[in-house]
Amino acid sequence: GGMTIRMDPGPAFGTGAHPTPRMCLQGMENLHPPGAWTMLDVGTGSGILAIYAAKLGAGEILAIDTDPEALRWARRNIDLNHCSEFIDLSSKPVGELSGVFSLLVANLTRDALLELVPDFQRLLEKNGAMILSGLMQEQSQEVMKPLRLLGFKEIRVVTQGEWACITARKAGVLE
Repeated sequence: GGMTIRMDPGPAFGTGAHPTPRMCLQGMENLHPPGAWTMLDVGTGSGILAIYAAKLGAGEILAIDTDPEALRWARRNIDLNHCSEFIDLSSKPVGELSGVFSLLVANLTRDALLELVPDFQRLLEKNGAMILSGLMQEQSQEVMKPLRLLGFKEIRVVTQGEWACITARKAGVLE
């Protein structure tokens, strides 16, 4: 009972074959909220995570990447999967974004994640969920520490081989 996603990644990262996007896809299945929801895909690469969000029912998706070539291939894959009405692509840096999202997914390096975690907190709605990957297992503790300091809850790590994926939820106001 799976879903079909057509992909031509070109030089962009993200066919779903590598453990890190695969763990992100699995996390999205488990964490997307019921009803209307939104998603921010940071470092969209091929666009696979944004496309999957559209197929899971996200009403609005912002997929960003600083690489113009990645955005070109993401657009191609989004069109190939007939998801362009749900996904906006942008080259805007995370620090310049506004608004809040129900779900945030970032499959980046440890250094990029550590730099962006404070912005991620700002961009998540109360009780919003976050999926972070692109990490080696031994790097996950380094990323979990600032999450705890920023008040994230339900922090979990899933691993496949030497790779790790962290999921966390932003605490609500009264918690």
